[in-house]
Amino acid sequence: MGGRVETQAADTAEFYRRFARTEAHGSSPTYEALTLAVADSTELLGLLHTLPRAKRQPNLLLGALRWFGAPVQDPAAALAFALDRADDLRAFMGTHATQTNEVARCAVYLPALALVPGPVALLELGASAGLCLLPDRWAYSWTRPDGSVVSLGPGGSGGATARAGAVVTDAAPLTVTARVSANTPIPATMPEVVARLGLDANPIDAADPAQRRWLECLIWPEHTDRAARLHDALAAAAADPPPLRTGLFPADAPAAVDRLRELAPEATVVVLHSAAVAYLDARARAEFVDTMAGLDVRRLGLEGAEVTASIGVPGVPGTPGRFVLSLDDTVLGTADPHGRDLDWLAAPD
Repeated sequence: MGGRVETQAADTAEFYRRFARTEAHGSSPTYEALTLAVADSTELLGLLHTLPRAKRQPNLLLGALRWFGAPVQDPAAALAFALDRADDLRAFMGTHATQTNEVARCAVYLPALALVPGPVALLELGASAGLCLLPDRWAYSWTRPDGSVVSLGPGGSGGATARAGAVVTDAAPLTVTARVSANTPIPATMPEVVARLGLDANPIDAADPAQRRWLECLIWPEHTDRAARLHDALAAAAADPPPLRTGLFPADAPAAVDRLRELAPEATVVVLHSAAVAYLDARARAEFVDTMAGLDVRRLGLEGAEVTASIGVPGVPGTPGRFVLSLDDTVLGTADPHGRDLDWLAAPD
């Protein structure tokens, strides 16, 4: 028994060190330092091992610490806080899940979505509050390496190009920005979305203050731009919420697809997933692949390289710390996990 506990501790410590190296490094010095401290803390690792394996991930612990007001900028103080509030943390982490809802990923999705003949019906797996189900509601500003900016408004108009620093104006409540490579095919019009549905084990009600606060706690401390964007996007979603359904994937995906086909029989169903398949084990990923193959849908994914390769997409580049954008079984590009940039690699045949 002792050997098994020691092995689990070593595995979890390496999990946190890998998170510090490949995800937090260069993006959140606060979380890089804190997760390295967790990896070196026998007491904190012991606390994590009172939880199921799926509840030990760094983002869940970090979000829970933020929820309780831990001093995350000071690793030693944060560890002491966590041990002092161990029962609270254990109970909270046991009933919550990471549900980061990064609306900026829509700026990465949109060039890929434009490759799918419309109209489209969107199904998002792991939808959280469904912010990525609303790509046609936001305005966009993509900046190319030469400094030119291409904008697209929520009414479908777009294609205007300006130099960097120019003011892009429209009536949208939120403008999503991203840096893109020179060869990225920027869409000239918004996708025609005629139906949409989100599937989540615990859908987030954007109008519920406590649920909104949990999403805000999942934003990394230095990412003030993401926090402001999330605030505005949640306000828009609360005023006109996307349809969300409680369910798991892949098991409940067929029924959700059927519902979309009832609503919009003329539409191409596109299944969206970002940082969602990562939470499936190997058996569930195999079931996911089989399920998608049997549904006659298009699949638009934004996941880590290892996850993307595990669902059968060939030619996935080794991109530590990057997400891979894929359409069906084709790699289109790599992106910042939070949607800040897109490096377009290829277009489907």
